[in-house]
Amino acid sequence: WVYELLDGHPQCIKNNLSVQKEQFEALVYILCDCGFSRSCHGISVEEQLAIFLY
Repeated sequence: WVYELLDGHPQCIKNNLSVQKEQFEALVYILCDCGFSRSCHGISVEEQLAIFLY
């Protein structure tokens, strides 16, 4: 679902997560840079962030 949002129309991610694609990608980069690059229980950083923002 997250990757569909990232690959889809820019308005879709804005409607679902209330952030623009560029902002979401920047947050993922910051989290990975701070050491959260590992998946937790098979859930990627992108998916964890999307769950938090949703």
